[in-house]
Amino acid sequence: MSTGDYTTDGNERDDGMRDLWKRLSHYMNRGLRQQLFFYLVVGVLLPFTVVASVLFLKTRMEMKNQAIGNIRQRADAIAAQVDELLYNVQLVSDKFAYDAEIEDFLARDYDRATIEKQRDIYELNNYFLKTDPLGKSHRISAIYGNNKEVYNFLDPYFQGEDIKRIMIGMGAVDRTKLSMFQWQPLQSNFLSRTKKGDVRTDQVITCMRRILHPFTGTWLYTQFFVLEENQVYQLYKASAEEMKGTVYIVDGSGRLVSSSDQNAVETCRMPERIMELAEAAEEGSHQIKYNDEPYITDLSPLNNADWQIVTVVPLSAATAPVDRLFKEIIAAMVVCVTACIAIINWISRRFLQPVEVLDASMKEVYDGNLEAYVEPEAYQGEIKSMMMYYNAMLVQINHYIKEQVESEKKKKELELEVLMGQINPHFLYNTLENIVWKSNEVGRPDIGRIAAALGRLYRLSIGNGETIVPIRQEVEHVMAYVNIQKNRYKERIEFDSTVDYDQLYNYAMIKLTLQPVVENCFMYGMEGIDRVLKIRLDIREEAEVIRFRVADNGCGMARSQLKEVRRQIEAGAVRCETEPGKRRRKGTGIGLYSVKERIAIYTGYKNSVQVLSKQGAGTIVMITVPKILVKDKNNQ
Repeated sequence: MSTGDYTTDGNERDDGMRDLWKRLSHYMNRGLRQQLFFYLVVGVLLPFTVVASVLFLKTRMEMKNQAIGNIRQRADAIAAQVDELLYNVQLVSDKFAYDAEIEDFLARDYDRATIEKQRDIYELNNYFLKTDPLGKSHRISAIYGNNKEVYNFLDPYFQGEDIKRIMIGMGAVDRTKLSMFQWQPLQSNFLSRTKKGDVRTDQVITCMRRILHPFTGTWLYTQFFVLEENQVYQLYKASAEEMKGTVYIVDGSGRLVSSSDQNAVETCRMPERIMELAEAAEEGSHQIKYNDEPYITDLSPLNNADWQIVTVVPLSAATAPVDRLFKEIIAAMVVCVTACIAIINWISRRFLQPVEVLDASMKEVYDGNLEAYVEPEAYQGEIKSMMMYYNAMLVQINHYIKEQVESEKKKKELELEVLMGQINPHFLYNTLENIVWKSNEVGRPDIGRIAAALGRLYRLSIGNGETIVPIRQEVEHVMAYVNIQKNRYKERIEFDSTVDYDQLYNYAMIKLTLQPVVENCFMYGMEGIDRVLKIRLDIREEAEVIRFRVADNGCGMARSQLKEVRRQIEAGAVRCETEPGKRRRKGTGIGLYSVKERIAIYTGYKNSVQVLSKQGAGTIVMITVPKILVKDKNNQ
């Protein structure tokens, strides 16, 4: 597929999503009934279905994993039990492998002495019984001796040539078999003529082992063990029933040894699909398809024989409880949806009709009819109250509109009065300029400088009626105030400032913030000192704020007085007027409280003013304001 094809497919998907969204938006904007149904489906049913499905799938997966683990454990347990059975057979074989009593019997020549041979078979059988009186171990079922005689302990009277031929065919005299245990798959019991009619009893598992002399290596005889399939089946019968599955035991060639499936035992074959799995799959758990249904299988090898346990369990058996629970949840969801639809119909009849009445009235109000009242008497409860409040709201709106008209009229009148009041400041500016000219004419330029500084100070204080001004203008206002004070105190004061105008050019601040602080330096700092009062103004830009630092080397404050000033700045609990006949108390903090409150009102920044002082050393006032750009100030 070309790049263009991918682009076309992507555009078609985008168009499809946009079309779906348009349809959903159109449906969401329809009537309340359609919206209720939509939100029921999208807001309740769909999320509930998604959550229930996710939880179901997650639980089903957990149960599946748990079932696989349980199957694995049971298969290992079955393998351990079967291994124990085979190990018991090996112990019996080893126990009688080089027994002198058996070798003595094998050295005899019967030469058609059938009765003597049968007597010896009974004696050997009794000999085996004495070694295991409780019958806990498996017995040797038959022996084929190097004297070419067959000793059949299962059926002593059954000693035909057919048995000898079968034993030789199984490798009784085959040197290549050495002395290894040779297990044969499930087959009929060739050592017994009696059939019990039970397939699990009549079908047997045969084991053969050639016994060699330990020193010469010559063949002595061959042991045969015959185990009824039922003996093996009883070891795992309960586990197979609990798992609700099928257990197969197969040899290395895939031939059946035992199974919980009786049909497989009757035919001595396992199903082809399971046989293929046993031949090709590796050890562990797997999931396969068998008869178009999913199954969990597990392969566990044995240690004492070339066998493996093949466990096959339907997946539905492992997940049946959660499947049943999910069906119950689906049924409950159907009931809930039906109930919700019935409730929506009742709500729509009971409540949506008065809402439609209100909607029509609101449309009339929107079109300009503020007298579109409704009749609440036809309804009851909250609907009636809502309509009454709606009528009252229309009354208040009409009243509010009338008040607004009157308010706008008064506002225009006040603006006119303020405009007329600006004539007086201009008259004062002109008067101060005349004083400057006259002082220069009479040779008193110092008076002219004071008048010019006062005019500048007053002009900056009034400004254009703005509250937020550039920082450079605020600093200029402070300098004008300091120049006036210098004319008064002469050489008794020094003022220094560190201001980077280029850095602070674009920032603004609240007007008359610094002047009250500097004024406090002159008002309280010079009391009782015999040195030059030095005042320093530092302005520093930080990440989000600008800090102003005004420091003096004046008289300072004691700890108790500093504590009181800080309290007054914080709480504003000061008296602006002193008692008659008493001097106003030093350092009341009125100006600093005003600065803090104005910063809080205009910027919302709290704790903007901090005061540090030491008696006899001086005072430091730090003011912190958030950054205000000049362009933001113009938008206010």
